Amino acid sequence: MDHDMHIDYNRHLMHKNVWRVYVEMPMQNAPADDPVFMDIAVDVIAPDCDLAKYIVARMYPDYGSISVSDSPLSA
Repeated sequence: MDHDMHIDYNRHLMHKNVWRVYVEMPMQNAPADDPVFMDIAVDVIAPDCDLAKYIVARMYPDYGSISVSDSPLSA
């Protein structure tokens, strides 16, 4: 398929549509083990921080906590 324009990560970054969302995920080797939490940073392309947070919550439904800055990433 031909396209007239390609909007890549750098273009989204330039237009302030990239948000870094921090997720705390519980990890267990076996069900009887106590969970160990892993901190993950996910860069999300979204028009605002609320949608970025929602996308990450859908991607990682077993999260322990989610946080996102009020400001998007910048180049």
